[in-house]
Amino acid sequence: MRIDIRRERPEDISRIFAIEAAAFGGDAHARLVDKLRDDDALILSHVAEIKGEIVGHAAYSLVSVTDGACVRHFPALGPIAVTPPLQRQGIGSALARAGLRALTEAGYGMVFLVGSVNYYPRFGYQPAQPLGFTSDYVKPGGGHEHFMLAILQESFPDGVRGHVRFHPAFAEVS
Repeated sequence: MRIDIRRERPEDISRIFAIEAAAFGGDAHARLVDKLRDDDALILSHVAEIKGEIVGHAAYSLVSVTDGACVRHFPALGPIAVTPPLQRQGIGSALARAGLRALTEAGYGMVFLVGSVNYYPRFGYQPAQPLGFTSDYVKPGGGHEHFMLAILQESFPDGVRGHVRFHPAFAEVS
C-alpha cells in the first residue's frame, strides 16, 4: 500500500473534518483543526492519501515556551487522525515521520505533543517534564508522561526550559 503525504489544500477541508470526527468519535478534534486554521495557526497540515483518496491528517501549530521573561515558540503535533477502517496500517506513522522531517528541514529544534505513551516514543518522543518543561496539561503531582517532546536537532534543548502553552483553541474547543 503506497501512502502519499502532502500539504493540505482548501478543497481537502471537508474530508479532513470527516476523518478527524470519525477517528475521535465526535467533532471536537475536527473543530479544533478548523479553529486553528481559522486563526491562521496551522504551521503545517499534512494529509495522507492512498490512490488519491485522503485517509489521514496531521496538524501542527506553535506553542509558546515561557521561562521568566524569555518566550520561545516551537511546533506541537495535534491532532493526528486516520480514518477508522485504515487505522493500524502505518498511515499515522507515515504522517508522524513526514511531519518530523518537514519540521527538521524548517529548522525547528523540537516538537511537543500530548498523546499516547505507547505510540509516540517510536518516533523519538519522550516525556517533557524531566527535561524541564511544564504544561497546563500536567497537573501538580499528576501523571506527566503523556506530555512529550521530540528533539529534532542535537543542540536542543540547550538552555530551553519553561512552561509550554498550546494555542488557545485547544482550551476553547472541547
